[in-house]
Amino acid sequence: MAVCTVCGNPTTKQCGKCSNAWYCRTECQRSDWKNHKKVCNYPFEIKESEGKGLGLFATRNLHIGDLVVCEDPILYFEYDRTGETLKTHKFKEAYEMLEREKRKKILALAGATLEAASVDASLALELTSDSSSDNEEWKKAMGAFSRNCIAVNWEGKKVGSGLYITNSRINHSCSPNTECSYLKDKRTSKEVRAIRNIKKGEELLGDYMTDGESFLITSQRRKQLMQTWKFHCECSLCSSDHAQENDALRERVKKLYDVIPIFQAREDIQGAANAALERCNIIEKCDDMKRYLPGAYLELYNILLVAAMQKSYFGFDDALIASLVERREDYREKAYELFKRTKLMTRKDYYNKMMRQLAMLGYLAAGGSNKLMS
Repeated sequence: MAVCTVCGNPTTKQCGKCSNAWYCRTECQRSDWKNHKKVCNYPFEIKESEGKGLGLFATRNLHIGDLVVCEDPILYFEYDRTGETLKTHKFKEAYEMLEREKRKKILALAGATLEAASVDASLALELTSDSSSDNEEWKKAMGAFSRNCIAVNWEGKKVGSGLYITNSRINHSCSPNTECSYLKDKRTSKEVRAIRNIKKGEELLGDYMTDGESFLITSQRRKQLMQTWKFHCECSLCSSDHAQENDALRERVKKLYDVIPIFQAREDIQGAANAALERCNIIEKCDDMKRYLPGAYLELYNILLVAAMQKSYFGFDDALIASLVERREDYREKAYELFKRTKLMTRKDYYNKMMRQLAMLGYLAAGGSNKLMS
């Protein structure tokens, strides 16, 4: 059951305008308006999602790049990535600093058990192996955090884990329509944006899998989700009549992804370019993989830049590769436009990092653009 945004008491009454905040009485709603009015126009409502508990549903049509929600963590702590072992006391210290109302919000989240798995495996091990506390609330709070926390990466020695209440209500799909990112000037804040067009009434869904699990087939994804999140995935992709066909495409894309570095190590640029092009062609035709398309374009562009440098020395027997080299900037521009359209800082940073690396390695001397994303 939902809890009052102000006092934490169980309630079934929501804000009549946005349905995204709960109040047990009029006094609580009035006292929270100063804070709630900042987010009252967010384009979603929170309600029951069949078989999943609560979920977010669009209250208007959304386009790629539209903001769904932006929020700070209700609970956050940092640790040293260079060797410090995570300790339960870090979570405990942060939790005990929270007001009672905020604690109740955490306890209302899914996974309020010690057995709850975590995205951050080391955190899960620390939380579940520490038996120093017999307090039932404490155990539930640790489980809720470990199930719903999000890693916050830093370029320095510190890495953090944060809990975001609204973000935690976004259910999983292997074919998501939203994506989460940090903010440019505040890494601990998280924003969620649409990564494809979404119709009013459609559930807003994210992908719980990591980048390294991008091209797993249905059985592998379901196994991983069961091990980590304790549910059997029945998303639109996993339950599709075309799941087998999709699995075959994913296996082929994964094979191409793995073979490109082998071609590059052999200095077989034509082989690498052919593999990268085939991967782009497959992803272009597969809706559930199109979020990987700008990255695939950018890698093809990288390979073609190297090919352009070699062409002046060796020439090419493959007319297709020669043609691709001449059109290499088209792929960079496609990647740029797709990354920019999402308005996600994670994607902007990825693009700019790749371009800086190419400049540093001297590849842009072959006629590549040094255009960065603002």
